[in-house]
Amino acid sequence: MTRLTRADELRLDAVAKRQELANTLDQLVAKADWRSHVARGRRKRIVRATAATVGVALGAAAVAVGALRQAARSRSVGGRGAWRGRRGR
Repeated sequence: MTRLTRADELRLDAVAKRQELANTLDQLVAKADWRSHVARGRRKRIVRATAATVGVALGAAAVAVGALRQAARSRSVGGRGAWRGRRGR
């Protein structure tokens, strides 16, 4: 087992400290990068808007399917295949 000298220990400490400082600097640069924050915020809003749009579209489709099914039922009840309106009663 090789024993480290004081100089080797200091070198290893310096390398570790340099890596730590580089990581800290990267984190600070990421926090200060307002353009990426804005871009991420826009994406989140777009995703939320898309999800809301899909929800509204699915709701509208469900209502349309319900209306069509009801219309088909009302046509078949009359036996004539015609829409039952005020005059048909």
